[in-house]
Amino acid sequence: MFNHILTSIIGSHPRIQDAIKYFEDEGRIIAVVADGLGSRMKSADGARLICKLVVEELKSKDLPLHSADIDSPKMWYEHLERQDSNHDDYCTTCSFVVIDKKTKQMNIGQIGDSPVFFTCDGKPIEELRHEKEFSNVTDCLGGKTINSFALYNHVYSSKVKILLTTDGFGDELDSSRLEPLFDYMVTKYQNFTRKSRSRRFTKEMKTTIGNVNSDDKSAIFIWSA
Repeated sequence: MFNHILTSIIGSHPRIQDAIKYFEDEGRIIAVVADGLGSRMKSADGARLICKLVVEELKSKDLPLHSADIDSPKMWYEHLERQDSNHDDYCTTCSFVVIDKKTKQMNIGQIGDSPVFFTCDGKPIEELRHEKEFSNVTDCLGGKTINSFALYNHVYSSKVKILLTTDGFGDELDSSRLEPLFDYMVTKYQNFTRKSRSRRFTKEMKTTIGNVNSDDKSAIFIWSA
């Protein structure tokens, strides 16, 4: 049995540019977080589009995944080309996780600097986050024409905890405090109903890190019970 909480909080600008999407059925979980680049006029649309494409594609793909197996980035470019749109206006990062409950496989994908933190079966938490570079455009869909995910494939026995974030959230997390943070979130939010968990999580995030930086702050946390 798996549980999850999610949130997406707008930063200090008129329109949210992050997008998140969560899917779960009896056999599979898919979660996607995308961070549209604030300097691009339609990045929010680009973020929503890649979230939709990833979920629809990965509902039926066999695991483990390989970069060449995932068509969503290519489909993202093709969709914009059919609309005669400039993909540079839609730049976005993207991270996802797909968990197959039956085969106990977990596959993580990343394009750009949306951080991911995870642990399987009580092992130390691993961090997938990139060092920031002083450049005008981060690695993303659109700006540098990246068209494939970096992939990390794992098999678990019983326990999984994974946190997908945009950098407005993930960059504020202290590596030395990740284990107590995971324990805190599981202990606190498992006591609430499924319907109220994300609402309470959003409220807590607004009061704790809502103003620590100007970025949108989005996250999906998934754990096995």
